[in-house]
Amino acid sequence: MKSSLQVHDAKLMAESRWLIGLDEVGRGALAGPVFTAACLIKDDFFQNEDNLSLTSKFRDSKKMSEAKREEAYESLIHLKKRGAVDFEITSASVAEIESLNITGATRLSLERSLKALSARQPAYSQTLILMDGKPLKDFPYPHQAIVGGDDLSLAIASASILAKVARDRFMYSLGERFPRFEWHKNKGYGTRLHREQIQLTGACPEHRALFLRKIINK
Repeated sequence: MKSSLQVHDAKLMAESRWLIGLDEVGRGALAGPVFTAACLIKDDFFQNEDNLSLTSKFRDSKKMSEAKREEAYESLIHLKKRGAVDFEITSASVAEIESLNITGATRLSLERSLKALSARQPAYSQTLILMDGKPLKDFPYPHQAIVGGDDLSLAIASASILAKVARDRFMYSLGERFPRFEWHKNKGYGTRLHREQIQLTGACPEHRALFLRKIINK
Protein backbone atom coordinates (compact mmCIF):
# COMPACT_ATOMS: atom_id res chain seq x y z
CA MET A 1 0.00 0.00 0.00
CA LYS A 2 1.12 3.54 -0.72
CA SER A 3 -0.94 5.56 1.80
CA SER A 4 -2.56 5.21 5.22
CA LEU A 5 -5.98 5.81 3.64
CA GLN A 6 -5.47 2.84 1.32
CA VAL A 7 -4.32 0.66 4.22
CA HIS A 8 -7.40 1.66 6.23
CA ASP A 9 -9.85 0.63 3.52
CA ALA A 10 -7.97 -2.48 2.44
CA LYS A 11 -8.40 -3.83 5.97
CA LEU A 12 -12.12 -3.19 5.83
CA MET A 13 -12.35 -5.22 2.63
CA ALA A 14 -11.91 -8.31 4.79
CA GLU A 15 -15.35 -7.58 6.26
CA SER A 16 -17.17 -6.57 3.11
CA ARG A 17 -16.96 -7.15 -0.62
CA TRP A 18 -17.11 -3.47 -1.58
CA LEU A 19 -16.85 -0.11 0.18
CA ILE A 20 -18.80 3.09 -0.42
CA GLY A 21 -17.57 6.41 0.90
CA LEU A 22 -20.00 9.32 1.43
CA ASP A 23 -19.28 13.00 1.92
CA GLU A 24 -20.88 16.41 1.46
CA VAL A 25 -19.60 19.82 0.42
CA GLY A 26 -21.21 23.22 0.81
CA ARG A 27 -23.09 22.68 4.03
CA GLY A 28 -21.88 25.96 5.56
CA ALA A 29 -21.99 28.15 2.45
CA LEU A 30 -24.23 31.21 2.17
CA ALA A 31 -25.15 30.49 -1.44
CA GLY A 32 -25.60 27.63 -3.85
CA PRO A 33 -26.62 23.99 -3.46
CA VAL A 34 -25.11 21.41 -1.16
CA PHE A 35 -23.36 18.65 -3.09
CA THR A 36 -22.80 15.05 -2.05
CA ALA A 37 -20.96 12.12 -3.58
CA ALA A 38 -20.99 8.37 -3.08
CA CYS A 39 -17.87 6.58 -4.27
CA LEU A 40 -17.75 2.78 -4.46
CA ILE A 41 -14.44 0.91 -4.34
CA LYS A 42 -14.60 -2.63 -5.72
CA ASP A 43 -13.12 -5.76 -4.14
CA ASP A 44 -10.06 -6.14 -6.38
CA PHE A 45 -9.10 -2.45 -6.24
CA PHE A 46 -6.15 -2.89 -3.89
CA GLN A 47 -4.57 -5.68 -5.93
CA ASN A 48 -3.87 -3.29 -8.81
CA GLU A 49 -0.70 -1.19 -8.61
CA ASP A 50 -2.04 1.41 -11.05
CA ASN A 51 -5.08 1.95 -8.82
CA LEU A 52 -2.82 2.45 -5.83
CA SER A 53 -0.56 4.85 -7.67
CA LEU A 54 -3.43 6.99 -8.95
CA THR A 55 -4.97 7.36 -5.48
CA SER A 56 -1.83 7.50 -3.31
CA LYS A 57 -2.10 11.27 -2.74
CA PHE A 58 -5.83 11.35 -2.01
CA ARG A 59 -6.91 12.96 1.24
CA ASP A 60 -9.52 15.36 2.63
CA SER A 61 -10.31 17.61 -0.34
CA LYS A 62 -10.12 20.73 1.84
CA LYS A 63 -6.44 19.98 2.47
CA MET A 64 -5.58 19.62 -1.23
CA SER A 65 -4.76 22.43 -3.62
CA GLU A 66 -7.27 23.11 -6.38
CA ALA A 67 -4.86 21.70 -8.95
CA LYS A 68 -4.38 18.49 -6.96
CA ARG A 69 -8.16 18.11 -6.48
CA GLU A 70 -8.75 18.50 -10.20
CA GLU A 71 -6.05 15.92 -10.93
CA ALA A 72 -7.59 13.52 -8.43
CA TYR A 73 -11.06 14.10 -9.89
CA GLU A 74 -9.82 13.18 -13.36
CA SER A 75 -8.12 10.08 -11.91
CA LEU A 76 -11.46 8.98 -10.45
CA ILE A 77 -13.15 9.44 -13.82
CA HIS A 78 -10.42 7.26 -15.36
CA LEU A 79 -10.86 4.61 -12.66
CA LYS A 80 -14.63 4.63 -13.21
CA LYS A 81 -14.19 4.06 -16.94
CA ARG A 82 -11.91 1.12 -16.13
CA GLY A 83 -14.48 -0.34 -13.74
CA ALA A 84 -12.29 -0.08 -10.63
CA VAL A 85 -14.68 2.34 -8.93
CA ASP A 86 -18.14 3.74 -9.45
CA PHE A 87 -19.52 7.01 -8.16
CA GLU A 88 -22.51 9.30 -8.19
CA ILE A 89 -22.56 13.04 -7.50
CA THR A 90 -25.86 14.72 -6.63
CA SER A 91 -27.05 17.91 -4.99
CA ALA A 92 -29.90 19.57 -3.13
CA SER A 93 -30.98 22.99 -4.35
CA VAL A 94 -31.26 26.28 -2.50
CA ALA A 95 -35.05 25.84 -2.55
CA GLU A 96 -34.70 22.41 -0.94
CA ILE A 97 -32.34 23.83 1.68
CA GLU A 98 -34.93 26.51 2.49
CA SER A 99 -37.70 23.91 2.69
CA LEU A 100 -35.91 21.12 4.57
CA ASN A 101 -33.13 23.07 6.35
CA ILE A 102 -29.50 22.26 5.60
CA THR A 103 -29.51 18.98 7.51
CA GLY A 104 -32.58 17.68 5.72
CA ALA A 105 -31.32 18.84 2.32
CA THR A 106 -27.92 17.22 2.87
CA ARG A 107 -29.62 14.00 3.88
CA LEU A 108 -31.79 14.15 0.75
CA SER A 109 -28.77 14.57 -1.48
CA LEU A 110 -26.93 11.70 0.24
CA GLU A 111 -29.94 9.47 -0.37
CA ARG A 112 -29.98 10.52 -4.02
CA SER A 113 -26.31 9.64 -4.42
CA LEU A 114 -26.74 6.21 -2.84
CA LYS A 115 -29.97 5.42 -4.65
CA ALA A 116 -28.45 6.15 -8.04
CA LEU A 117 -25.33 4.16 -7.24
CA SER A 118 -27.18 1.14 -5.84
CA ALA A 119 -29.49 0.97 -8.86
CA ARG A 120 -26.64 -0.13 -11.12
CA GLN A 121 -24.61 -2.29 -8.71
CA PRO A 122 -25.95 -5.86 -8.24
CA ALA A 123 -23.63 -6.63 -5.31
CA TYR A 124 -24.73 -3.54 -3.41
CA SER A 125 -26.11 -5.61 -0.52
CA GLN A 126 -22.57 -6.78 0.27
CA THR A 127 -21.25 -3.24 0.58
CA LEU A 128 -20.08 -1.38 3.69
CA ILE A 129 -21.06 2.30 3.61
CA LEU A 130 -18.67 4.73 5.29
CA MET A 131 -19.78 8.28 6.07
CA ASP A 132 -17.70 11.24 7.15
CA GLY A 133 -18.76 12.75 10.47
CA LYS A 134 -21.44 11.42 12.79
CA PRO A 135 -24.09 8.79 11.94
CA LEU A 136 -27.46 9.91 10.59
CA LYS A 137 -30.46 8.84 12.62
CA ASP A 138 -33.13 6.85 10.77
CA PHE A 139 -31.10 6.95 7.56
CA PRO A 140 -32.47 4.27 5.20
CA TYR A 141 -28.98 2.94 4.43
CA PRO A 142 -27.02 1.20 7.23
CA HIS A 143 -23.67 2.93 7.55
CA GLN A 144 -20.58 3.39 9.66
CA ALA A 145 -19.65 6.98 10.51
CA ILE A 146 -16.05 8.11 10.98
CA VAL A 147 -15.26 11.54 12.41
CA GLY A 148 -12.54 13.01 10.21
CA GLY A 149 -13.10 10.14 7.81
CA ASP A 150 -12.22 12.19 4.74
CA ASP A 151 -8.60 12.12 5.91
CA LEU A 152 -8.66 8.49 7.12
CA SER A 153 -10.56 6.50 4.49
CA LEU A 154 -9.77 6.39 0.77
CA ALA A 155 -13.44 5.84 -0.11
CA ILE A 156 -14.57 8.88 1.90
CA ALA A 157 -11.69 11.02 0.62
CA SER A 158 -12.68 10.10 -2.93
CA ALA A 159 -16.26 11.18 -2.25
CA SER A 160 -14.96 14.40 -0.72
CA ILE A 161 -12.90 15.16 -3.83
CA LEU A 162 -15.77 14.39 -6.20
CA ALA A 163 -18.28 16.56 -4.33
CA LYS A 164 -15.82 19.42 -3.83
CA VAL A 165 -14.71 19.66 -7.47
CA ALA A 166 -18.27 19.29 -8.77
CA ARG A 167 -19.60 22.03 -6.48
CA ASP A 168 -16.68 24.36 -7.16
CA ARG A 169 -17.22 24.03 -10.90
CA PHE A 170 -20.93 24.69 -10.43
CA MET A 171 -20.25 27.81 -8.38
CA TYR A 172 -17.79 29.12 -10.99
CA SER A 173 -20.53 28.79 -13.60
CA LEU A 174 -23.18 30.28 -11.33
CA GLY A 175 -20.89 33.16 -10.48
CA GLU A 176 -20.89 34.33 -14.08
CA ARG A 177 -24.52 35.39 -13.52
CA PHE A 178 -23.72 37.18 -10.25
CA PRO A 179 -20.12 38.43 -10.60
CA ARG A 180 -20.37 40.99 -7.79
CA PHE A 181 -20.22 38.22 -5.16
CA GLU A 182 -16.95 36.78 -6.53
CA TRP A 183 -18.03 33.15 -6.18
CA HIS A 184 -15.07 32.15 -8.34
CA LYS A 185 -13.00 33.02 -5.27
CA ASN A 186 -15.21 32.16 -2.28
CA LYS A 187 -17.47 29.38 -3.72
CA GLY A 188 -20.43 30.94 -1.92
CA TYR A 189 -18.89 30.86 1.55
CA GLY A 190 -19.09 33.84 3.91
CA THR A 191 -15.85 35.70 3.25
CA ARG A 192 -15.69 39.32 4.38
CA LEU A 193 -16.08 40.64 0.83
CA HIS A 194 -19.01 38.33 0.17
CA ARG A 195 -20.80 39.43 3.34
CA GLU A 196 -20.09 43.09 2.61
CA GLN A 197 -21.45 42.78 -0.91
CA ILE A 198 -24.67 41.19 0.39
CA GLN A 199 -25.10 44.11 2.81
CA LEU A 200 -24.38 46.62 0.04
CA THR A 201 -26.44 45.26 -2.87
CA GLY A 202 -28.71 42.67 -1.25
CA ALA A 203 -28.98 38.93 -1.80
CA CYS A 204 -29.70 37.13 -5.06
CA PRO A 205 -31.97 34.11 -5.71
CA GLU A 206 -29.05 31.73 -5.22
CA HIS A 207 -28.47 32.84 -1.63
CA ARG A 208 -29.84 30.81 1.28
CA ALA A 209 -32.20 33.22 3.01
CA LEU A 210 -32.04 31.44 6.37
CA PHE A 211 -28.26 31.81 6.40
CA LEU A 212 -28.36 35.57 5.80
CA ARG A 213 -30.49 36.83 8.68
CA LYS A 214 -27.59 38.00 10.84
CA ILE A 215 -25.80 39.56 7.88
CA ILE A 216 -28.77 41.47 6.45
CA ASN A 217 -30.09 42.58 9.87
CA LYS A 218 -26.81 44.14 10.98
